[in-house]
Amino acid sequence: MMMMTGCDPQLNLAGAYIPGWLACLLGGLMGFWIIHVILLKTGLVPFIRPLGLVYAALIAGLTCLLWFLFFASR
Repeated sequence: MMMMTGCDPQLNLAGAYIPGWLACLLGGLMGFWIIHVILLKTGLVPFIRPLGLVYAALIAGLTCLLWFLFFASR
């Protein structure tokens, strides 16, 4: 188990190594924020129920999508 700790993808950002899952999570949160602003501008937020569950699923979906785009083995 100790030998497998270095198998996860890491990104070098300004000299600091950031795990790939954390970078994808931050990207998913940014994508969620953009979609949330679009939903607010179009007035669709009152029609989304349950709001917390839909938003959590949207963040998880965007995070997984970014992971598959950048780190999935081909």
